[in-house]
Amino acid sequence: MYGNVAGPLHITTTIDIRRPAEVVWPWLVDWEGLPRWMREMRQVRVLGDRREGAGMRAVATIRLGAVTTTDPIVVTRWEPPAVLEIDHLGWVKGHGYMELSPTEDGTLLFWRESLVPPWGIPGRLGLRLYRPLLARTFARDLQRLRELVEA
Repeated sequence: MYGNVAGPLHITTTIDIRRPAEVVWPWLVDWEGLPRWMREMRQVRVLGDRREGAGMRAVATIRLGAVTTTDPIVVTRWEPPAVLEIDHLGWVKGHGYMELSPTEDGTLLFWRESLVPPWGIPGRLGLRLYRPLLARTFARDLQRLRELVEA
């Protein structure tokens, strides 16, 4: 369930949204608007003129529990309205993957974060202690996203 203590920590969540992927996608890539549904995110700033596509860069300010940090990201895969992948380049490294799949009633959104903290084994053990908080946070994020998209 928690994987190898030396490898990345994977957190996966899904949600059904009663809207087509073409309606959900813009919410995933409205960079400055992400804090509306990602409650742990305080601010996002796009770096440079590029706002979409692989290579787009941004930096987010994140607060989880008592920890506040910046999270520089780069988009590594951009296939609207189906797949968005990013790499996290901050002190917690990792990879985020979102996939939108059509359903009978709308869209299934699949979200997986694979995170690797600093400080080797102690950092990985600490991140594993944070795992329940992260899982709850990401699930609440998707519930809020669904509320906004379906409104």
